[in-house]
Amino acid sequence: MHRTVWSALLLLSLSGCISGPDHAEQLADDRQKCGEFGFQDGTDAFANCMMKLSTRRQDRAPPDHDTLVKRYRSLSMERRGDDRYPVCGAAGMDNELDISTGKWVGPDCQMEPD
Repeated sequence: MHRTVWSALLLLSLSGCISGPDHAEQLADDRQKCGEFGFQDGTDAFANCMMKLSTRRQDRAPPDHDTLVKRYRSLSMERRGDDRYPVCGAAGMDNELDISTGKWVGPDCQMEPD
């Protein structure tokens, strides 16, 4: 079990967005936090603590561009015909061009009608 947990921790750390010196610093910070929580390095509980910190950090990471555009497309389509929202366009700072539809989408606007 102990090796499985450490293997999972290694995979999580390798799959994260942090690399190089930043990764080493983050790993050291996580080790310190888990130690401060009272977990002893080399135990399953310590490894679980490390995995949870890594997972929480990944969950807070901003979505990739494709995911963001899909989210904006869904929101913008739901708002079609709702006069409370302007039609999405290039002038909106947060808007993105959805290349699958050729229309602008965004977090605070509605997609242009067909």
